[in-house]
Amino acid sequence: MSQLAEFVSNHLFLSLAFLAVFFIYLSIIIGEKTQVFKNVDTNQFTQLVNHQNAVVIDTRSNEDFAKGHIVNAINIPTSELVSNAKKVESFKGKAVIAYCANGITSKAVCRHLTKSGIEHVFNLSGGINGWIGEKLPIVRN
Repeated sequence: MSQLAEFVSNHLFLSLAFLAVFFIYLSIIIGEKTQVFKNVDTNQFTQLVNHQNAVVIDTRSNEDFAKGHIVNAINIPTSELVSNAKKVESFKGKAVIAYCANGITSKAVCRHLTKSGIEHVFNLSGGINGWIGEKLPIVRN
């Protein structure tokens, strides 16, 4: 134990950096465990679409959507979904999967959907880039 105290006193900056990274890691893990929506991979995504007729929402811009999107996805950019309560109301009682480019921005949409009363909300991990990376089909307009 005395060696640990000596190490910390000799390498204060390194020790503080370690603690900062450790607490950031813990907050990310705790945040993912307490989120109301669930992150799904591409296999779980297809199961939800095939067995629960999940609604798929592409939260990217109209231009990005036209360049390529998942089959039967509805394009509702994040700003439009957040400002349009009528669109959100139409999803009640359905499973909803949101995705963006990388699966990060769509998390905010998933939080908004759950706060709006949608019970079965999912986020596609990796977004459309993960989908394409697994060589799954996309539709181009």
